[in-house]
Amino acid sequence: MQCQTHHGNLDELADRVTLLPASHALAHMTSSIKLYGPRSGSSLRTHWVAAEVGMAYDTVPVDFSKGEHKGEAFLAINPMGQVPALVDGDFKLAESMAIGSYLIEKAGSDLGGKTAQQRAQAWQWSLWAALNLYTHLATLASPAWTQHPLAPDVEAAAKAGAAKYLPVLDKHLGAQRYMAGDSFTVGDINVATVLAYGTFAKYDMSSYPHVTTWLAGVTDRPSYAKATNAANA
Repeated sequence: MQCQTHHGNLDELADRVTLLPASHALAHMTSSIKLYGPRSGSSLRTHWVAAEVGMAYDTVPVDFSKGEHKGEAFLAINPMGQVPALVDGDFKLAESMAIGSYLIEKAGSDLGGKTAQQRAQAWQWSLWAALNLYTHLATLASPAWTQHPLAPDVEAAAKAGAAKYLPVLDKHLGAQRYMAGDSFTVGDINVATVLAYGTFAKYDMSSYPHVTTWLAGVTDRPSYAKATNAANA
C-alpha cells in the first residue's frame, strides 16, 4: 500500500513538473551564466543568440577606460583581455561565435541549423563574413572609438575591400531568404553583427538591395530588440 501511495505521489509530481512552462525551467537551468561585454560590436551576437534561444543570464560590464579588461580577475576569464567572454559555473569561454555555439547547444535549440547542410552553411557564411568583410567594415567604424580619423589611403582601401565582398553576399541573399536557406540561423546573427560595423560607420550599402532588405528583416526580430535593450527603451 505504501508503495502504491509513493508511486502516486511521483506521478502527481511528474504532472506538476510537466506543466511548468519551458521558459521557466530554462531560466532556472541557465541562471548561472554570465556574459561579459557590451550589447554592441562582436559582443552583441552573444546577447542576440541568448535572446533568440530564451537563455537567461547575467550581464557583467567591463570598463575598458579603467583597464578592467587587463585586470587579474578578468584575465583569469579571458587571458587575451578581450570581450565577449562567458562564465558558466567553473566553465570559461571566449570568442563570440564559440559562445554563441555553446549557448545554442546548452539550450537544445536548432538555431545552429535544422539539418547538417544548414549548420554547415551557417558556419560557412559566419566565417566568410568574419574573414572577409569584418576587417574592412570595422576599419571604417574605428574612428568612433579611436577618436582619430582614418588616413585617406586607409579609408579608401577599407571601402574597396568592402565593395569587393558585398556583391557576393548580395547575390547569395538574392537567391534565398536567409544565410542558410529558408530558416533563420546563427549564421544570420553572425553576419548581421559584422554588417553592423558598416551601419555604424554610415557606409552606403544602397547598391546591395538584397543585403539591406535581409538586414532590415533580421534586425526587426524581437530577439534583436531584446539583445540591444531597445525593447526596454
